[in-house]
Amino acid sequence: MKPILLRGGRVIDPANALDGQYEVLIRDGEIAAVETNINLQDVTVIDARGCWIVPGLIDPHVHLRDPGFPEKETIQTGLRAAAAGGFTAVAAMANTSPVNDNPATTRYMLERAREVHSARLVPVSAVTHRLGGTEPVDFAAMVEAGARLFSDDGIPIDDAMILSRALDETKRLGYAVALHEEDRVLSCNGALNAGAVSKRLGVSGYADSAESQRVRRDLALAIGAGGAVHVCHVSTPESLDLIRAARRHGAQVTCEVTPHHFSLDENAALSWGPNAKMNPPLRNRDDVEALHAAIRDGTIDMIATDHAPHDPKSKRMDELGALFGPQHQAARLDQGDAEIFAHAANGVVGLETSLGLALELVHRSLIQPARLVEMMSLNPAALLRLEAGTLVEGAVADITVIDPNLEWTVAPGKFLSKSRNTPFAGMRLKGRAVLTMVGGEIVYDGRKA
Repeated sequence: MKPILLRGGRVIDPANALDGQYEVLIRDGEIAAVETNINLQDVTVIDARGCWIVPGLIDPHVHLRDPGFPEKETIQTGLRAAAAGGFTAVAAMANTSPVNDNPATTRYMLERAREVHSARLVPVSAVTHRLGGTEPVDFAAMVEAGARLFSDDGIPIDDAMILSRALDETKRLGYAVALHEEDRVLSCNGALNAGAVSKRLGVSGYADSAESQRVRRDLALAIGAGGAVHVCHVSTPESLDLIRAARRHGAQVTCEVTPHHFSLDENAALSWGPNAKMNPPLRNRDDVEALHAAIRDGTIDMIATDHAPHDPKSKRMDELGALFGPQHQAARLDQGDAEIFAHAANGVVGLETSLGLALELVHRSLIQPARLVEMMSLNPAALLRLEAGTLVEGAVADITVIDPNLEWTVAPGKFLSKSRNTPFAGMRLKGRAVLTMVGGEIVYDGRKA
């Protein structure tokens, strides 16, 4: 294969404090040079004028539903959707069927991923067998099989002794535990944020304290154990304050925010119904502003999609779809419909909309481009213990080329993901990935789309 030269773009590599006009030479799957003027013969030149050239984006939190739920997503469709979204690697959570709590399932996932020749799959091991919360996995065996993070995501670890043991084991091995923070006594199976919208629709409410109280407990355990913890999909100001305080006390804690939590508030459920239902729920406008402030001040380390594909049946769209729509807001649901809403699956797809939504933070001058790259590449690489997130010479050529000014409309029918459950359909966004390279190979070319 001939070397590839990316020419005319703005290179943004926060790991090396690099931000300017450079050319990037890729040879044999690696970064061969990043210089201002590279003159070589017999190279494939890619014109990147008007674009950013950044280390490949990494999503630390996705659900690929494979093995077990091919009607929602497969490793093939999920990784191709990831590449289309600009991601060169994604961390696949363990809530599959069977659960990724054993080396055989981990190996299956990695083998399927290699067959796709698209974005990389980073396996996330369960913390407990079958996500049951009582029997820890063999942590060392899972690391040997390829796991780079541990999480029972979707289910909180209620037993403090089990979590303490997990923190001890992962500390010894050099990995982190990612936590779904929910006190289920306080969340009470709530369908939406406890507030004006849940009251208007007549559905059960999910209190902020269900998240923050569990964050409080788990950060105390982390400080005691000296282990690394990662707070998934943080959504409340109280949780953010606890994370700040824990860091002052020496806790090794990172956290993530999702694009849906920083882009939408609870009112989205009035129009999008089950497609705006997730756990934790969309919060109120003040909470969204607190997330923006935490992104600006560095409290929030990374952006994660929590990509959660669901088929229409799981979302109960056949029963509830007609009650909601982007052009009108739903009225109060009758008791039967409210119960159906409560049982609709949680989550939204996000791999193909995340970058466009995140770029809104740049366009609104909430953050600088380098901070965006840090949150979507460098910091996730560190969490997952990957040698990635940089364009330094000799690094593997995982690269995302972004046109920050390309305007486009979210069209779920064009998603490469198998599912369509999004509250962003029809939204106009500015900026998207136009080229994704993994190991020097082009795995998505938006210039041909």
